[in-house]
Amino acid sequence: MFGRTKSKSTQPPPESRHRVMQGGGGPRPFSYYTSRISGVPEIPRAAPARQLQTQASPEQKHSTRTWLSGWAFWVLLIVVIACAGKVLLLSNNPKIVVVGKTPVTATYMQSNDVYAAAAQKILASSATSRSKLTIDPNGVAEALKQQFPELLDVSMSIPLVGNRPVLYLQPAAPTLVLETAKGNYALSKTGVVLSRLHSLPAGVPLVVDQSGLTPQSGKQVLPSGTVTFATTVVYQFTAKHLAVSAFALPVNTSYELDARLEGQTYAIRFNLQADPLTQSGAVLATLHQLGEVAPSQYLDVRVPGKVYYK
Repeated sequence: MFGRTKSKSTQPPPESRHRVMQGGGGPRPFSYYTSRISGVPEIPRAAPARQLQTQASPEQKHSTRTWLSGWAFWVLLIVVIACAGKVLLLSNNPKIVVVGKTPVTATYMQSNDVYAAAAQKILASSATSRSKLTIDPNGVAEALKQQFPELLDVSMSIPLVGNRPVLYLQPAAPTLVLETAKGNYALSKTGVVLSRLHSLPAGVPLVVDQSGLTPQSGKQVLPSGTVTFATTVVYQFTAKHLAVSAFALPVNTSYELDARLEGQTYAIRFNLQADPLTQSGAVLATLHQLGEVAPSQYLDVRVPGKVYYK
């Protein structure tokens, strides 16, 4: 009913197809057709397939990479643990450093080898002292102080990178020197025997024992109050340009401390139970009143408020 326009065919006329097949100027057909036409069989392509079969599958490659990465991880972990263990390991051969050493303390300080050997023994006695994480530096320092009373302070420094600890030793300066029948001994401010002396250090007050004391290293031989009393008297007299040559502990008199001034023959008798400042002031005032007339035998201030001299 409606008119339709007939579409034109896109196929070439028979003559054109014939010319193409005859090779007359048109494009060459595909090799498939060519081989069918010429009768020559096509060579099968089997080599690429065999090449693909020889290559590793993705699952095999992933397994190999996983094994290698796991092996590298464990090797790295072992190296890290070994390095950490070496850093944290602590030697039991400490380095000894003495601070605050003076000519006086040098007379009774022992050699560094003696302190080092004692520290080695303390460190070797505990398994926890082999590691920086478990060592007790304060415990080691306290043990060394208990063994050597001539040490006022001991501290241990743990190195951050190295493995050798450092022990800092500060000697205790002698407050008094106690002279006994068995020798001379350096005393601390608490009356503890620091060490035996081979020579008398200069500038340290001397206390001559007449009561038969038996000093022992590290033990208290005099009350701390007696040491404080003697040092207070020395300070008061030194302020008035009077030097105390020696103190003496009498044999049969309790709580008595006698002092002698340099260049004088009389003894000054103090009461250890009374105030040293008050008694020192009484002595200085009496000597000032006497002027050049000094006592011949003694000056006694043991009775509070009273001064006796002869």
